[in-house]
Amino acid sequence: MAPAGLVTPDIWKSNSTPSLVPHRVPLAACCQCSHFLIVAVVLLTAFSGCASTRTTFDLEYIPPPPSTAHAVHLKSFNSLGELVPRRGSWVEVFRGRPVSPYVSTPAGIAYRDNHLYICDTGLDTVHNWDLARGRAERIKLTGKDAPSHPVDVAVDELGMLYIADSERGEIIATDASGSSVRHFEPPNREAYKPVAVALHGDTLYAADIASHTVDVFATDTGSLTASIGVLGSKLGMFYYPMGVAADADGRVYVADMMNSRVQVFGPQQVFQMSMGQPGDRYGDMGKPKHLDVGPDGTIFIADSQFAHIHLFSQQGHLLMLLGGPESKIGSTPMPVGVAIAPSLPERLASLVPPDFDAHYYLFTTNTVGPNRINLFAIGLSR
Repeated sequence: MAPAGLVTPDIWKSNSTPSLVPHRVPLAACCQCSHFLIVAVVLLTAFSGCASTRTTFDLEYIPPPPSTAHAVHLKSFNSLGELVPRRGSWVEVFRGRPVSPYVSTPAGIAYRDNHLYICDTGLDTVHNWDLARGRAERIKLTGKDAPSHPVDVAVDELGMLYIADSERGEIIATDASGSSVRHFEPPNREAYKPVAVALHGDTLYAADIASHTVDVFATDTGSLTASIGVLGSKLGMFYYPMGVAADADGRVYVADMMNSRVQVFGPQQVFQMSMGQPGDRYGDMGKPKHLDVGPDGTIFIADSQFAHIHLFSQQGHLLMLLGGPESKIGSTPMPVGVAIAPSLPERLASLVPPDFDAHYYLFTTNTVGPNRINLFAIGLSR
């Protein structure tokens, strides 16, 4: 049974008994259209062969009032157009081309400088969504460099992408145009299946489920400089490391999936602490996958078995849970990817309700469900 509820140590204390029952505030919108616009819409629908519907959605505060909310769900979506509405050109409409790029089976994600990068294991590609301009493209890798099964992606401050491809058995480093391509893999390893990547400065961390280790690469030379862990259940060992993240201070966080925990290592790859354990109580984990660290140090962990996002403090305390297995707004029936966005373009930031102070944002992905990407604001309600 998956845990549900909220514990509130430290600054995350709320002012009443907490709960994860959603609080929904319907948003209504009205518009006035002229006769001409109505006729034009009808004609466009007839010519394009598809109907257009206006989507309404709800906000969901977590935890709900009267508690102090620390998160609010803003949007669930499968396509760029659902997140950033874009008017298609007449050419696109009359030719019947899809106006909005969509994802099939999203996995690992990354965010930097208004761009959301999404690994799509259904289409075997990596999407690059420009959220400021409402434009999208796929990473231009073809031929021998084309991804086979991209499962996670990290991006550095120069826009270089590092794509973990578990089927190819390597990490592909490329710029968005695909004009500069390099390949990372450990030497003399019989099998290599990278499933997660993270960056800290010029250091690349990659989780390998074939050897049950986290490899450390120098991005400038591509050389392997260290490996963390071996197969096992003791502290410092891994049993299917499925996620890796690094914070601003260089600490490394590893989702040790089959040991149902997250382990933390210092900048010199020295073990520091472990959080979570098998069970069904608050603070326990099922099968943690990808994870990320917020600017305030909060650790966000996607748990595919418990169908929640765990939020842990730097001290290893459970702060709260997001999502859930239910078919409702903001649900996370099988979460995989998580990505922190320090800020968003104005038209997305405007989705935050006026009674909530957003400190930063969280994107999550699900491999199943009607809406496979979620956007949350993290902060405090007023």
